[in-house]
Amino acid sequence: MTLEFKHFDTRLNQWIYPDTNNKNPESILAEKLDNTLLESYFPEKKFSFGHIDEYSKSEDLKNHPDGHVLLLSSKTRLLYGPPECLEVIEKLCPDRKDRGAYGSIFLGSCRNAISEKLNILVVDDSTDAKGKNGGILENEVAWKLVGDCYGQISTELYDKLTKREEQSDKNYRVIQHRFGWKEGDGEDTEYRFGKGTLRPYDLKEIKYANANNTPKIDLIIPISSFKGTDKDKPGGPSKPQIEPGLYQQTIWLGEKAQSQKGKTAISQLLASFPQGIKDFAEELEAQAQKLAEAQDDPRIVAQLYCENYEKRKEFSEQQKKSLEQEIIESVKTDTLSKQVENNSDEDLELNDESDESQKDDMFMYKLIKADLLGQEQLLETEKVKQELSRFVQGQWRDIAVGKTLTFDRGMIIPSKELKNGEICVTWIDENEKVLNFRSPFLNSNGLCISNNKYVEDRLAPDGTDLQGIIVRETDKGILARIEALEAQGIQHNEVNPVETESERQARDYDGDCIGVARASLYPNLTAEAEQRNLPKNAYSPFTVKLKKQSFYDPTDGTQPPFEKIAIHMSDSISVGIRAIK
Repeated sequence: MTLEFKHFDTRLNQWIYPDTNNKNPESILAEKLDNTLLESYFPEKKFSFGHIDEYSKSEDLKNHPDGHVLLLSSKTRLLYGPPECLEVIEKLCPDRKDRGAYGSIFLGSCRNAISEKLNILVVDDSTDAKGKNGGILENEVAWKLVGDCYGQISTELYDKLTKREEQSDKNYRVIQHRFGWKEGDGEDTEYRFGKGTLRPYDLKEIKYANANNTPKIDLIIPISSFKGTDKDKPGGPSKPQIEPGLYQQTIWLGEKAQSQKGKTAISQLLASFPQGIKDFAEELEAQAQKLAEAQDDPRIVAQLYCENYEKRKEFSEQQKKSLEQEIIESVKTDTLSKQVENNSDEDLELNDESDESQKDDMFMYKLIKADLLGQEQLLETEKVKQELSRFVQGQWRDIAVGKTLTFDRGMIIPSKELKNGEICVTWIDENEKVLNFRSPFLNSNGLCISNNKYVEDRLAPDGTDLQGIIVRETDKGILARIEALEAQGIQHNEVNPVETESERQARDYDGDCIGVARASLYPNLTAEAEQRNLPKNAYSPFTVKLKKQSFYDPTDGTQPPFEKIAIHMSDSISVGIRAIK
């Protein structure tokens, strides 16, 4: 399913035309988004995006060429739609703050999506409840299957959602997802939506609390995945949070992304660990020498350009072959040559990209790749020469600041079996010391040195390792384990630290990724990190995660118009700060 969004200027109250000389309605700037949660609620409606800048005022956001109204926002991305849609949006987000804080959940494209009736077990993942789920499973069993926005999906549903049987790579991966349902869609009577991650799991093997009550379970979702209540409303919420239990519900479920092993730059670490740079001196020198030798040969530079692009986009070998075939076909139809001759922005239109800079980026990649495939002789055209020159300059700059240095990267999932100071990285040997950090990197507290320990949470339904995941401890798991040991009078040496590694990195489990590397590869960085993180040298705990504050007036429970809230949130920093009335 696809939605098309036209773009307009909120201050001028006019549609935006890429070509100011052509103001035909068909030429309005537009983009398409596939498989969005928004479309599941409004399948036949027309929507548009409003543009704002630092000079925009809340009054400007009431403008629209067709009289539509502001429904949602995601930073500076403002969604407008027909006025009749507002009633549903207000049911989804009775707290107006959530229309800005969670706008991206509704607007993000998903790779695949399904809509069908499923059996969904909702589990309370809070520390107090510890797995309360309506008595379907033992609380302790349910507790271990969930985390902060992390749950489980049956293998059958996983295969259906990801179209696994159609894929050449049938390895299991964790899914980053979006979901939602309507008030008449099942046993829950409210509009609901949310996000999180799901691990494929053979739920047929699950241990039920009562052997005579074993209903089918398709999804296990923690309460923390559900967004959009107005719990902060003075006098009590109008839309309470969902209760733990088993629900038969028609749900829209979208696969946003899958876990995969990648690379993450570590340049942000270097300012905090100046001695650690010694470990990378030879690598940086080799990169500089390689670039110096290549920069005078356009074809070698072009090859480096394409390799760099493919690494950034994390193309698989299958994707590379598919793109190469597409490029060959486009050359046969003379599409690329015509675009070079015209050399205009309009020619950069690519159906599979929504951002203009990304369109230009991919166009140049296809252009240069075509030459390397022997289809054209374009490296001497001015446009390509300028692009390769910018690339070489950028590479020198990246080498100078260490941006070309990388660690492996993976999506994190939680485990109640891991202690503070432990991690599970499937491609590193057990008991190895592992350097790990999360971006954004705030200070030296965020670089942890953890012991690699394999736990069952890493396993896929077929017994192999889940691809592209890293398993971490949870704050709740550490505390719960200590409390359980003490309640049973069992002696132990585990402590609940002032600041866990999870808190030091401000992690949750709705798709966050961290960078990892074997500590033995970087002795200077490891030694410096150990010294910096001694209690006497470490920074005071800084990662207390404050909840998003609402804009309710405590005296009467009213909120300002959403236009005013959207302006306040558009800087990406002030989400939830109570600074307006």
